[in-house]
Amino acid sequence: MKKVNILIVILTIAIVAVSCETYDDYNTDRKTVVGFTTATKNINNIPEGGTKSTTVDLFVSDLSSAARTFTIVAIPADSLATAPENYTFDSTVTFPANERSATIEVIAVDNSITEERAFFKLAVEGSTDIVSGGIVLMGVKN
Repeated sequence: MKKVNILIVILTIAIVAVSCETYDDYNTDRKTVVGFTTATKNINNIPEGGTKSTTVDLFVSDLSSAARTFTIVAIPADSLATAPENYTFDSTVTFPANERSATIEVIAVDNSITEERAFFKLAVEGSTDIVSGGIVLMGVKN
């Protein structure tokens, strides 16, 4: 019986000790995260010497009562990179007030695109107050 009482006392102390945790950092200010909602997107069947466009969705982690604009930058792909002359994109994205999603247009331009898929990456430019979220890998192919 003494062992049961000791076990109950130990369990009670353990429960009280664990339940005293606090989450004081929950309401601290966090940096805004902005990024793409998809990891990859392709633009296929680009006409010879022509163009073809698509839209790419972005997200922002917090709401704002005012419209916000962020800069989009191109990053060279790790392999099978396409020349910058083969694509254009909106260089900024604007999130309307009280919205967490927006889109940009990406246009593939057939200057030197081949039948083999080539790639480039897009990202949101980070800063001291902005964390660049997801990057999108764009594939282009005739």
